[in-house]
Amino acid sequence: MGVVVAGLAAATFLVRTALPWLSRHLREWTTITLTMAIACVAYVLFPLVTTVPLLAAIAFLLGLGLGATQPSIMALLYSHAPEGRAGEAVGVRAVVLNASHTVLPLAFGGVGAALGMMPVFWAMAGLLAVGGVAADRRRRASLGA
Repeated sequence: MGVVVAGLAAATFLVRTALPWLSRHLREWTTITLTMAIACVAYVLFPLVTTVPLLAAIAFLLGLGLGATQPSIMALLYSHAPEGRAGEAVGVRAVVLNASHTVLPLAFGGVGAALGMMPVFWAMAGLLAVGGVAADRRRRASLGA
């Protein structure tokens, strides 16, 4: 289990180390779209493998996907918040995250107990896919603006 978690942590560290370079070459919405797609693929693959090396590799993929998303979202919040209201935008983000940290484990735990883990991982992949499509629409809109 430690190898799997270490894979996630190593990828998060690696992608955050590379983030200054990435941010010079990719816009925030492009980064968010790509990272959500990467995380979506990881969540689809997780329930399909049973060996530790493959689980660690998928955890590494997930770390690449999730590791770059949070800093990119924070950059967007600061750049798009109305003048003097960036703190409020960050506060709303914190409320949404804390609410999801309360609701999603309960909901996914109930689904996992009733149906098994595969639907839980695939539901998360579905949520990330919807978020990725929304981010891609914003990316396309920002290119046209």
